[in-house]
Amino acid sequence: MATPVPTARPPRPRAEVILFAADLAASAASIAAALLLRFRFDVPEEHALPYLMFLPALVGWRVFAAFLAGAYDLRHRLTPLDHLFSGIGAALLGVLGGYVFLVVMQLYYVEATYLSRYVTAIDLVLLTAWFALSRTIALAALHRMGRRVRVAIVGTEAVCAAVAEEIRNHAPRLLELSGIAAVDADASDDAAISDALRRAHADQVVLAPAGIAPARIPALLAACDAAPELFIYPDIELAALSGAPLAGIAGVPVIALQPNLAASPYQYGKRCLDVAASAALLLIGAPLWLLIAAAIRLDSPGPVFFTQERVGLHGRRFRLVKFRTMRPDAESLSGPTLACPDDPRVTRIGAFLRRSRLDEAPQFWNVLRGEMSLVGPRPERPEFVEAFQQETPLYRRRFLMRPGLSGLAQIHGRYDTDYAQKLRYDLSYLNTVSLGLDLRILLATLRTMVSGQGAN
Repeated sequence: MATPVPTARPPRPRAEVILFAADLAASAASIAAALLLRFRFDVPEEHALPYLMFLPALVGWRVFAAFLAGAYDLRHRLTPLDHLFSGIGAALLGVLGGYVFLVVMQLYYVEATYLSRYVTAIDLVLLTAWFALSRTIALAALHRMGRRVRVAIVGTEAVCAAVAEEIRNHAPRLLELSGIAAVDADASDDAAISDALRRAHADQVVLAPAGIAPARIPALLAACDAAPELFIYPDIELAALSGAPLAGIAGVPVIALQPNLAASPYQYGKRCLDVAASAALLLIGAPLWLLIAAAIRLDSPGPVFFTQERVGLHGRRFRLVKFRTMRPDAESLSGPTLACPDDPRVTRIGAFLRRSRLDEAPQFWNVLRGEMSLVGPRPERPEFVEAFQQETPLYRRRFLMRPGLSGLAQIHGRYDTDYAQKLRYDLSYLNTVSLGLDLRILLATLRTMVSGQGAN
């Protein structure tokens, strides 16, 4: 029987309490500063009155919006960039929601007052800056004080080594690997696992069941269960079940794994979004695309665009278009080769385009033609598809949807992430598709483009 693992003491909420109190003051100060700046320190009473009357409600709503946006989550949002985007969301929800509330109050209850859109715009900028700056300072202070989010891994030695390498290479400063509990694939060593987790004092435990006998998984879950947070690192077979909806056939519980999207409202809505967005971005971004084309021609000889055969929906092949990021003779000697870190074949402008994901912009044309979608599994080359399918038959499931410009693998992984890791994301996406998820992926893609994270 597994020895109970004492729960690791969670970080004291002192930083979150300080941020909460500071946000209350900053929310009120932002409104006051916006009014003073708009009216050059001579605020008319009819403009100040609605804010004064409903100040507690406005401040309370802003703090609640910050909570909804994750601005107080210092356990999972561990970089300033995370909090920049959560701050933007909190400010938009807090300021605009408050503005709508004041408009309604003005119409029905305080008619002899005025609201300035310029005040709202200044308020939005100030509050966004506050959220971003205060969280950056908080993260730096926590790092200086030695606070860390500790992660322990449980699994076979080989899987643990692979996951540990990913964490060591890409973890933010406030995240540290505190322990590894290697599991014998067949033997029962639950007491040793419990001891290892006890020594690690982990805030988060990652259980990787790949290679472990299924009969052993319940005992391992029990050994890890006392951790404050427990995560599963799925193998590809488990990823294929992730998020799959439960249904019933004649009273028998079944899991739906073959999404019927051909004539679904989701598919129609997604296609309308694809056509409208890709056409608009091709036209609006035309000046930028011309600048990129000129930079490519000046940086290295060769064509501006790079076309390559890829495999799409139901295994159909098409020509994918990208801005060229490599030398024209990149594969003349090596043949088809996957991207790797610090790839010497990448040009100077190509490295920037890959970091920002702007090299993918010409694929809006593929989206407009119906060969791709804005969101979906990334299309792969036929040579690699054949090899991947032989190694992992579940790879074929990716062809149930149109390939996409971006997906879960692109916002959570890196340019050179192993195909098996990407497949885990793709299989999970197939079971959870929705327009809401697609919009969240597109917003996260913008963050990746701004930060350069996920690219190599």
